[in-house]
Amino acid sequence: MSAWKRAVALCLILCLNMMLTAYASDTADATAGTESASAPAEGETPESDTSDWVTFLLICNEGMLNNGGNVGNTVMLFSMSPSLGAVKKISFLWDTFVDYPGYETPQLLDQPFRVGGPEETLKIFNENFGQEITSYLSINFLNLAAVIDTYGGVTLDVSREERNALNGMVASKAESALTALMNLGADETAFNSILEQYYLLDYGPETHLSGIQAVGYGWLQYDSVINCCMREVEVIGQLFFKMRQFVEERAVFYQGKAEMPTEAELDSRRPIDTDAMTDEDKAFLAELLQPVFNKSYHNLTDDQIGSIVEAILRSAYGDPGQRDSTFNVIQLEILPLEYDHERTLIGGYEGTVVDYTANKQALELFLRDPTYSTMIIDPESGILPVVESP
Repeated sequence: MSAWKRAVALCLILCLNMMLTAYASDTADATAGTESASAPAEGETPESDTSDWVTFLLICNEGMLNNGGNVGNTVMLFSMSPSLGAVKKISFLWDTFVDYPGYETPQLLDQPFRVGGPEETLKIFNENFGQEITSYLSINFLNLAAVIDTYGGVTLDVSREERNALNGMVASKAESALTALMNLGADETAFNSILEQYYLLDYGPETHLSGIQAVGYGWLQYDSVINCCMREVEVIGQLFFKMRQFVEERAVFYQGKAEMPTEAELDSRRPIDTDAMTDEDKAFLAELLQPVFNKSYHNLTDDQIGSIVEAILRSAYGDPGQRDSTFNVIQLEILPLEYDHERTLIGGYEGTVVDYTANKQALELFLRDPTYSTMIIDPESGILPVVESP
């Protein structure tokens, strides 16, 4: 590749980064709620067997690196059980204020990533919410987009307003990006051709998004930070579903020898008995989902990765005969509890002031009590209505 083409490619990537970063900072408009979210009732957190659960912090950032250098504006806590085929996910609003040693005033939750990457983010998260989580997975927006493209993009219900806002993210920086590239001798026609692939023409309930479009959609916050969070949830839910489809083209799950599929049913796919999954089966499945881990920066062990892969696939498939059961959903919580409260201005930044004790209790209850959930995601149907917590 010639030097000018490498320069053009680099500048284009930087421009895309500018688009997402600028839009995220320029268009935030957090909403103010009228009712306070109530914390769970006081009392001892119900005990449950958490021996095979893998819990880790997932961070996605706006920069070019996986391990720091920019704000980590997507912070999610995942907990997965391979034996139950269960996936729990807690989304934390990036504008949550946290106590940060060394700073005179509270800082936003996305700040620790800029200071010390995922390790610092995990440390501050644990200190504020009373956890002892040791694992993390961090990925930048371009690598996340590449992962989504690996599994064929996602299909979402995109409103006209969301489509226009997503395109505005591209258009707002197109002129300055073109000027920078023209100074390097790039061809304007070639630039416009490349840029056009990032514009979204369609909208509606069955709108297909490429990886970079899906990441941009998940970061839209022109209407509120909470809606931004919900869009991120929809993107992740659909990504899990597309992973399932990807695996389904290459493997057939069954339960017990009596239900072993015929050669015709296998159609050259690998048969996997969910009651007797071998190490070879697990290695095969891990390879199919390896792009997620290859394109990220993490400290997960091979055993943890194996458990995560198995949990994701079991949650998507379920056991034969139980495909409409809770195996097909991802349990979801959004924290802090004060997510719909009016934002507070501290140190020049607007954010959410939280009751750490109440949020710690809510987090513990969600992670430890298998019956507790405020909402669920069906990978095919999206977010289901909020249900009453026990």
